[in-house]
Amino acid sequence: MDFEGIKCPVCNIEFKDGDDIVVCPECGTPHHRECYEKENRCFYDNRHGEGFSFEKEPVSDNSAQQSDNPDTIICARCKSENPKGMFYCGKCGFPLSAQQNAQADSQQEIPNFASFMDPMAGVNPQEDMGEGVTAGEISKFVQNNTPYFIRVFNNIKKFSRGRFSFVGFLFSGGYLLYRKMYKIGAIITAVMLLLWTAELFIHYCTPAGQQMIELMNNYYENAANSTEAVNELFKGISELSITNLILLCTMYFCSIAQLILRIIVGIFANRWYFKHCKTAISKIKTENDNPESQLQAKGGVNTAIAISMFIVYLTIEFIPFFISGGTL
Repeated sequence: MDFEGIKCPVCNIEFKDGDDIVVCPECGTPHHRECYEKENRCFYDNRHGEGFSFEKEPVSDNSAQQSDNPDTIICARCKSENPKGMFYCGKCGFPLSAQQNAQADSQQEIPNFASFMDPMAGVNPQEDMGEGVTAGEISKFVQNNTPYFIRVFNNIKKFSRGRFSFVGFLFSGGYLLYRKMYKIGAIITAVMLLLWTAELFIHYCTPAGQQMIELMNNYYENAANSTEAVNELFKGISELSITNLILLCTMYFCSIAQLILRIIVGIFANRWYFKHCKTAISKIKTENDNPESQLQAKGGVNTAIAISMFIVYLTIEFIPFFISGGTL
């Protein structure tokens, strides 16, 4: 199909020859691959249930649509009305700044980059996020990187759709402690440290670990003759005692368990944080006559604990080096 003159519904830029285009298999809407992967879904995903088809009802851009009320703007994605001046749709979270600029033409509307500076990410501060907590209260409690979290929390609340936290995956328990989720953060940190310490201890401080290091060194030295190197490696492993084999299995189990735990944190970190925010804010509002100051004091992040965790991780990482006398 020729997409010349048609605009990507996400970025509102016309397709050019040579563009990497992805077509939705359900409705046929074309997208730039980068835009499609950024959204992680078709732009018209919410209209698939209506039987929407791009070929039958082509839409070349996501320009603003006229509203009977001059103080509102209609979201191109979900068709809901939003107060003029919001940067993201209050219902689906879709950016509205480009639509407002198209609607205003040369009327000196707020430029697109301002949408990234909106601490509420276009969500109404009075929006109920559950448990009697408003989006504005969550914004005051979160403090750091609020546009990201407000959008993620809004999607979780309205669509039960979270977002994978790569920071949570990389730093697991340390990230949760940094975000003041002390209970679950302490549990996951303790488990991670236990697994990591056990893995390092077996690897560097037991005969099983030393034998495995020697076998792997021999394998890499003879890697040019891969068949012989593999045979020697398996032969060496088969000659290990039962005790040493159990220790090696335990070491690899610890490594795999850490990876699984990191993935779990990455998947659920944002949901846990959303629940933590609502629970903490509800408690603050119940126990304090003037909760505003407490939202600032008890919210935000704990930088000191993040630095402390980094020092602990470095210390554990280099313990085997010092134990071996610097020969590793």
